[in-house]
Amino acid sequence: MANTEIKALLFYNPKSGSSRLDHQLEIINKHFSDKQIPLETILVPKPADELKTIVDKAVAEDVNLVMAAGGDGTVSMVSTHLVGTNIPLGILPLGTGNLLARALQIPLQLEKTLDLITGNGQKTINIDTFKMFDRFFVLNVSVGVSPEVMRSVNSSDKQRLGFFAYLFTFLQHLLGLKIHRVIIDYDQKRSTHLASEILITNVATAGIEPLSWSDDISLTDGNLDLLVFRAKSLRDVLNLLVSIFSKKGRSNREIKFFQVKDYCKIDSRTTLQVQADGDIVGETPLDVKVYPGSLSVIVDSDYEL
Repeated sequence: MANTEIKALLFYNPKSGSSRLDHQLEIINKHFSDKQIPLETILVPKPADELKTIVDKAVAEDVNLVMAAGGDGTVSMVSTHLVGTNIPLGILPLGTGNLLARALQIPLQLEKTLDLITGNGQKTINIDTFKMFDRFFVLNVSVGVSPEVMRSVNSSDKQRLGFFAYLFTFLQHLLGLKIHRVIIDYDQKRSTHLASEILITNVATAGIEPLSWSDDISLTDGNLDLLVFRAKSLRDVLNLLVSIFSKKGRSNREIKFFQVKDYCKIDSRTTLQVQADGDIVGETPLDVKVYPGSLSVIVDSDYEL
């Protein structure tokens, strides 16, 4: 796509990760000005209906590049309104974890990402998404200890400590690990489990390198991967970490792996909070629907599916 043909819309979250509003926007605006590409900037977060109105207007005005600058939550917030539009999403990873950018091998340096998005060494691929609570998500959904951790970490701690803000809070929650009875219904199969955490994920990465849930989890295989964890103590957690570091998670008896092709419903005897793509989004019960290849994203031309 020649630069003269690009009409761009940027959604920028100044509270993501360690982003600094004036400095980051100066870099972005200068890049697009030098490229002579029209750019409109919208600060987020905003209410979902307002974002939808903005995206619908952009589609009507032939905007052909939408960018999300922020963390995984910002990317998710924007992408839910792009599903099915065929407008490519450019990801500017300015957050704490940047799991989607890492999974797609997108550079974490802002200047390099801008060069990728507006340069010739890129391509567009379609990745899977899933729908829950009337919106689309791209990374994961979980119930158990992780929503409690995410609820306890505020934005100032994330900006100051990055990933370690989550790690410190998780360690504080270890002494209070609870086992919950959950009912899982997926693809016409039903089972009951005792679990400390249920994770449905679209990406292999477990948050930091080299942690990976499994090498065969993919954003483009049309499936979601369902993991059931039963960790009752610090020792169980350490064993889980060792198995994940050593790529032997599937052999750990405290993790059960399933694959979801169509839908997954999760209910619990006690109401549990639900996180998706890094934000608290509701409570159990939850109902997930898989949408294969429904979101277009920009990646490096060397990226292999």
